[in-house]
Amino acid sequence: MMDDETSAAGAELGMDKPFSFWVHGRAGVLGDVHADVAASAIAFVAADMVSDLWNGNAPDIAPQDRSQAFAAAAGRWADRVFADVDAGDLERITELSARVVLMADPSLGVLFAGWRQITLPPSPAGAAVVALNTMREMRGAAHIIAVHAVGLGPHGAIMSTDDPVRGGVPGAERFGWGDPHPAPDSEKRANAEMLTTLMASHPFDVLSESERGEYADLVAQLRSLI
Repeated sequence: MMDDETSAAGAELGMDKPFSFWVHGRAGVLGDVHADVAASAIAFVAADMVSDLWNGNAPDIAPQDRSQAFAAAAGRWADRVFADVDAGDLERITELSARVVLMADPSLGVLFAGWRQITLPPSPAGAAVVALNTMREMRGAAHIIAVHAVGLGPHGAIMSTDDPVRGGVPGAERFGWGDPHPAPDSEKRANAEMLTTLMASHPFDVLSESERGEYADLVAQLRSLI
C-alpha cells in the first residue's frame, strides 16, 4: 500500500498527495459518495484528512477505476516481491482466500463488500495479493466495529497502539488526528483485538483444520519476503 512505486502510480493518475492513492484506492469501490461516507468506511484516517484527499486530490477517473488501478499497482508490487514464490503456492493462497471471502457476510463492512467485486490481476502473485487485501479489508471492517464496541473509537485505538509508526501521537497525527488526543488504554485495545479476531475468525469455518494450517503457512511464507 505504501510502496514508492505504488505511490508513483497514483501520482501519475493525479493522486499525488501522501496517502491519496491509498484513500482513493481503498474507498473507490464505494462509488461517487460524499467524503464522510469514505471516511466512515476507512475509519482510521481522520475525516478532515479524507475529505481533503477525496475532494481536493481526486483524479478524473471513476472511483471504481481508482480502486481497480490500486489493485493493478498491488499486482505489480507482488510480481516483483514474490517473483521467486512457486506459482502453485500463490494460486492456492488465492483459492483458499476466495473461499473464506465468499463465506463471509458482506455486512461485516462496506469496503470488504466492495473489494469482493474487484477484478484480480492476471498473474498468480497479483491475484494472491489482491485476494489477501480483500481478507485484510474483512478483518479491518471487524476491527472498526470492535474499537467502537470497547469504547476506544479509531482515534483512541491508534493512541493505544504500541507501534512507532502506526501508534501513539505520531501515528495519530500521521493519519490526520489532532489534539486533544485521548489517553491510551491498553486493556481496551487488547479487548478490541480479541473481538476483532473473534468476528474475523468465523468465515474461516469454511476451511478444514488442515487447510487453515496450510493457509497460515503459505501466508507466513509471503510475509517472510516483505
